[in-house]
Amino acid sequence: MNSSVREDCLEAILTLTQANGGSVAAEGILAAVDADRAEVEACLAGLVADGAVRKDDRGYLLSTEGKRIAEAVLRKHRVLECFLCEMLGMDTGAASKEACVLEHEISDEAIDRLSRYIERPGHGPRRHCAGRCREHSLLEFAEGDLLEITMIRCLSRNRRLIDLGLIPGEQITIRRKLYNDAIVVRVKGADIALSPEIASTIFAEPVR
Repeated sequence: MNSSVREDCLEAILTLTQANGGSVAAEGILAAVDADRAEVEACLAGLVADGAVRKDDRGYLLSTEGKRIAEAVLRKHRVLECFLCEMLGMDTGAASKEACVLEHEISDEAIDRLSRYIERPGHGPRRHCAGRCREHSLLEFAEGDLLEITMIRCLSRNRRLIDLGLIPGEQITIRRKLYNDAIVVRVKGADIALSPEIASTIFAEPVR
């Protein structure tokens, strides 16, 4: 079984489950994984046989072990994508494609070191919003607004943002604005509450 396709299948099931909240149909996995249909189907059968994935009438679900592996792969993808996009200024789409390739070879230690490097404020050529008159933090938008994150300041204060999928280039929706100026955003199908202190460090622009 191709290890990169195996990891891609697990990552696809995890992200699709987070978005839909249930079993993932085979067609959804096939659409998300960049490999031949026969290879993906063989990989899914192997994952079921190994116990990393369970199959029911509606599709596929991760076992506890499968979820652990998938979360580790997804974390690698998000850290790499964040580094390439925010630190090196790559286009979001290109950064995501590059991360898909690199995530299968990079070690856990390298990812941990890279994550700590990103979290150091003022380190490296962070991507700024050139050409815009003014940057707008999440606090300035209204409930229901669909946004794309453009920049995050001081990631050292917000260690969990990358793991939660809040990275430059990601689309989010402002779900609720709370009485204490905290906000709830939806990212990848999950609702996440952000304190006003953290929300003020995340900058975005409307999706048109």
